[in-house]
Amino acid sequence: MKALHLAAAAAALVALSACTEESPATPAADQPAATSPAASTIPAPPTVDATINWQAARDAAAQRPGDVVIPQAVGDGPLLVPMLLPGGIVQTQSDRPTPPRITKAGYFATYHLPRYDVIVTGSQKAIVTGGEAAADKETPKFEQIEAGARLVFSRFGASYEVAFECRQIDGPEGCITEAEAKEFADSLFVAQSQ
Repeated sequence: MKALHLAAAAAALVALSACTEESPATPAADQPAATSPAASTIPAPPTVDATINWQAARDAAAQRPGDVVIPQAVGDGPLLVPMLLPGGIVQTQSDRPTPPRITKAGYFATYHLPRYDVIVTGSQKAIVTGGEAAADKETPKFEQIEAGARLVFSRFGASYEVAFECRQIDGPEGCITEAEAKEFADSLFVAQSQ
């Protein structure tokens, strides 16, 4: 009988503690989302939809080596820009390979390499400078950023960025040099086109 009372007391204690635990508050559906004042005061640079030269992209895709394995892209909607992917990168399952992802403005593809992660992004949005859309900049512009580097260029009328995110910083120049970054950009080929 004493064991039965102890079991009942333990069950009551568990039930009581469950009732006093606070559950996380859920935001009311009718409340507007909070925005940071800084985010609302800094305007984004004006952009326009780029005019893509699909014929040039198809011609470049026809020139790629026949032994290149092209991963299947995922995402909703059609491909809006020619998909540039790097050649010569072999990733194992332990490298966490992810397929290229088609987005509303273009696509992105992520690669996990020994010293850094690489994100290749293509966009149909061209930044407007001086009242006109920026012209094609075939030569990638290299820029050191915190914990990495990036290359920005345009091709076939689309804008591209290759971002290198360092896994660890070896020295003051970061994990990648400008020459290594440009060599990576030179390996990009047209994997998909319309």
